[in-house]
Amino acid sequence: MMVKKFLIIIFLILLTPVYAQDNRKIFLKSGKHKDFYRFVFVCEKSEITNSININLLNDGKIKIFFPEIFEIEYEGRILEEDDSIRGIKTWKKDKVLIIETSDIEEIKVTRYDSPSRLVIDAYFKESVERKKVLKSLSILIDPGHGGKDTGFQIKENKEKDIAIYIAKTVASRLTQKGIKAFLTRASDEDLTLSRRMKIENSLKPSLFLSIHLCSSDNFYIYTSPRIKNPDTMVNPFIRRLKEKFSEPVYTEKLPLFLLEKSVSPALVIEIPKRALLDKNYTNRVIDVLVQAIIEKFALVEEKEKNE
Repeated sequence: MMVKKFLIIIFLILLTPVYAQDNRKIFLKSGKHKDFYRFVFVCEKSEITNSININLLNDGKIKIFFPEIFEIEYEGRILEEDDSIRGIKTWKKDKVLIIETSDIEEIKVTRYDSPSRLVIDAYFKESVERKKVLKSLSILIDPGHGGKDTGFQIKENKEKDIAIYIAKTVASRLTQKGIKAFLTRASDEDLTLSRRMKIENSLKPSLFLSIHLCSSDNFYIYTSPRIKNPDTMVNPFIRRLKEKFSEPVYTEKLPLFLLEKSVSPALVIEIPKRALLDKNYTNRVIDVLVQAIIEKFALVEEKEKNE
């Protein structure tokens, strides 16, 4: 019995340094995305991740200060004093780790549990500038019809309902991308053309987009005759629609009230009647509209950058 107890004590003594060693080791993962680097530090205890301090230095390097001296394991090896991760130089001394990134404008730090980890997203300068430009852009989406004006209808399916579903979903998706999106109507209400124009003239959005459905199986994009060269405005929509749909896409200049009275670049888009009956089809249209609007705004961003 005494021998058994002795062996257990010896086993626990030998095991304790192993656990202690694990507690003093932090695992690092990294990745490069389109707009940012991501660095993930995984620890055994949340107390550690909560005590780590991170600073973005003036030269774009990231300084990380740990509460204790830790070994940092990256891809199966321990980082040396002068080392690198995926081509980025690192410098480690005592409680400090410096990741020698450059052209970093801002960092976002997030802490998680289960497992305990700290995530640093380091955004490139160009990406941050792009976000600022996008935030300065806005769109006003006009769901056609509303209230007593049901628009085109097949059985119980009304144009006014599909139009507002599309408008709300597109606006929500754009807002998530940092683009300010507004609606002329957010509910089933009567709204005159004059009232819609009053809203548009007041907001002066970067783009005014009126959404309708048509009684045919075609897409129609209308612009004002006042616009001499509408290609830069409509091309992203034409290209995306033709890529994703087999239905013809037509463009035309029409002296419509909404187009003529708008103080902003304006489009009226008519969507094939299939959207009244097929929600999956409607959601595909939404995807294309979101992509086209973002592409349209990216062109505006590039133009502003070059001016």
